[in-house]
Amino acid sequence: MADAPLTCSDLDDQLGTLLDASRWYVGFSGGIDSTVLLHLLSSWCRHNPDAPPLCAIHINHGLHPAADEWQVHCEWVCRLLQVPLVCHNAEVLPSARGLEDAARAARYELFAGQIQTGEVLFLGHHADDQVETFFLRLMRGAGVRGLAAMPVTRALGSGRLVRPLLQLPRSRLEDYAAAHELNCVEDPSNCDTS
Repeated sequence: MADAPLTCSDLDDQLGTLLDASRWYVGFSGGIDSTVLLHLLSSWCRHNPDAPPLCAIHINHGLHPAADEWQVHCEWVCRLLQVPLVCHNAEVLPSARGLEDAARAARYELFAGQIQTGEVLFLGHHADDQVETFFLRLMRGAGVRGLAAMPVTRALGSGRLVRPLLQLPRSRLEDYAAAHELNCVEDPSNCDTS
């Protein structure tokens, strides 16, 4: 039996506990995961007037020739959804753990600097990301603590990080994006299995 289509009301239980936040942010790359999350949250906020103000954060890593075009795409989507957007340029310093890890570290540092006390940052990680993270950590020789799953929620800077889609497979997000005709950025590095 096929899963029911994903709707913003599927987030009621998680979001209902976060209404006391002073602001909600969405980490918005323009990719399918963050685009679906931003669309869901903006729909949820329209249906729930007591929701905190919603804002998107885009981190431009400058690592791909199309990085500035991706930022313009994010600006366009946010204007369409009437969600304010904050853009940051990341300084990605090479690391022994690789460029992707260095970009992640720079991104989280900028997120932590943006999120203030009482604010929440939502990220679009899903169940497939959870599996990928486990195997990447396993290949790097992480210990038991390092192999722990990504938490649904944790502290970040002075605020809170929440992953409301973590229990959903990517296929549900793809179905949602198709049903709502969402235009998403596709970073070619996501297809690189090396």
